Amino acid sequence: MESETVGTESTVVHEIGAQEKISYGRNDRFTGGPVGGGSFWTDDDGQPVAKIGGPKEWRPTPMIDVRVGDVFSVGGQVWRVTEIIDADSPSAYLIATRIS
Repeated sequence: MESETVGTESTVVHEIGAQEKISYGRNDRFTGGPVGGGSFWTDDDGQPVAKIGGPKEWRPTPMIDVRVGDVFSVGGQVWRVTEIIDADSPSAYLIATRIS
């Protein structure tokens, strides 16, 4: 189940295997979130990268760089970055899949 909801919607219960889209702006559907995309780009090795911002639990580092295969946690849920799409375009986004 891929969700494209971005904005002020309430959080949802994510089962393991659930997917969420993170684009520019914030996604309020993460329990313990929000999580939002700050920037997307292709690195010197040609790999897509995203800088995402997260909840207060990420402090003192409010934003992290992620690549496909990286994991992050939000509100006790662990997510893996499974795709980063169109990293060099204004419509860039990533798909994260809940793994635990």
